[in-house]
Amino acid sequence: MLVALFAMLSYLYGSIPFGYIATSILTGEKLTQKGTGNVGVTNAFKVGGTAAGVITIAGEISKAVVPIYAARLLFPGSLFDVLLLAFSALLGTSCSIFLKGKGGKGSTAALWSVLLLSPWSCLLLVVTAVILSMLARITIQVKKLQLLFIPCIIHLVERDVLFTCFGLLTSLLFAYNIYYRKDDFAYYNVFRQKPALKDKRSIGQ
Repeated sequence: MLVALFAMLSYLYGSIPFGYIATSILTGEKLTQKGTGNVGVTNAFKVGGTAAGVITIAGEISKAVVPIYAARLLFPGSLFDVLLLAFSALLGTSCSIFLKGKGGKGSTAALWSVLLLSPWSCLLLVVTAVILSMLARITIQVKKLQLLFIPCIIHLVERDVLFTCFGLLTSLLFAYNIYYRKDDFAYYNVFRQKPALKDKRSIGQ
């Protein structure tokens, strides 16, 4: 019963939209109505500016640090409880109860969660992400292969069923985000390239 209570608290903490709050206070803009509508780091930087972006990064990192260390303190030696609280926070990040199910992609919180739980897995995931990002210049669909790498790499490194399930659930959560959320990087890259395209057309004329 105590574990369920703290899992709920972790979800609520993960639901705190730091990017939305920071952007609203600093600029008066509603982050869910600007750019991609996501309340994560990238959109916060683009809409709210550097200060809002930095606050968002700190807040998103805390969504990994607070639940994991709280679980280790409250439930020492229980890997299941640590992973449950960590994933509950990730779920809140992507589907915030305070924003009626809206949220960010949770990549910052997820990255730091894996870093704290399994540093070697995190390193390998970062390496594969960089490689896939380079290959994505050929086809953007390549980036989606990262969804397969998450549970596979965690399983290869940890050799633990609970860790593998955590990786699989995290991968499914990212798949949900890919389907329902706009890609911040793709959105702003296209937006940035539009002036260049216009310049080329004017030169051609």
